[in-house]
Amino acid sequence: MILPLFKHELRFCLFPTFIIAAVVILYTCVIIGMYDPELGESLALMRDAMPELFAAFGMADQGTTLLEFMINYLYGFLLVALPLVLVAVLSSRLVARHIERGSISYLLAQPVGRTRLMLSQASVLVFCLVLLVAVLTAFELACAQALFPGELDASDLVAVNAATFCLWLFLSGMCWAGACALPNVSAARWAGVALCTLFVLAQMLSGVGDELSWIGDVTPLALFDPLGVASGSMGALAGAAALGVSGAVLFALGTIAFERRDLSV
Repeated sequence: MILPLFKHELRFCLFPTFIIAAVVILYTCVIIGMYDPELGESLALMRDAMPELFAAFGMADQGTTLLEFMINYLYGFLLVALPLVLVAVLSSRLVARHIERGSISYLLAQPVGRTRLMLSQASVLVFCLVLLVAVLTAFELACAQALFPGELDASDLVAVNAATFCLWLFLSGMCWAGACALPNVSAARWAGVALCTLFVLAQMLSGVGDELSWIGDVTPLALFDPLGVASGSMGALAGAAALGVSGAVLFALGTIAFERRDLSV
């Protein structure tokens, strides 16, 4: 890794990371605050009135514990879509933007190999995701302890967030591979994001009705089962590990593709 380059890029990537983190924290505090019997009854009435809509956003079941409630209302959609926005912004900033503006020529002119250069860029993206999951976990624990002391199992929450990070790593690997491998700048910027968005939409459609339930099973996001992780299911843990390993492989493939690219700079 090239430390000066890492620090330089991190300064520009921290701002969008903090923006997404602030939105995530806001939604998290609101959702945790909704863990109340009276509000729970209101949510149940809304869910009964619009079951397809709630199912599409992964909110079909309120759950019986605070963690299950959080998983159903946060991890089914919000903590997938919002980090995907961050990943799209950062992968574009770290790869496609440099190629589009021609600044990649200055980076390549340095006495370092392309692999080391891209590993430094990828480290910025992964660091921002680590920062996001750390901030999310800290605020979830703090908010739950302030509002409902003793209701949230910290170890189960950490396990769920570790699985969520594996999902984020997979999504960022998809975007990274597209940004590094595709010669057209527009395609490099949006191909991975579009594919990830397609996966998210397929998961949403699979919850609308039994006729479409099979759609969610054919996407990689089917491996993400936070409720299973919270209950200690080995299948859910294996699925999360598979997502994390797949993300690392995609990062490696993208870096190799960039190493072999013929850049007109």
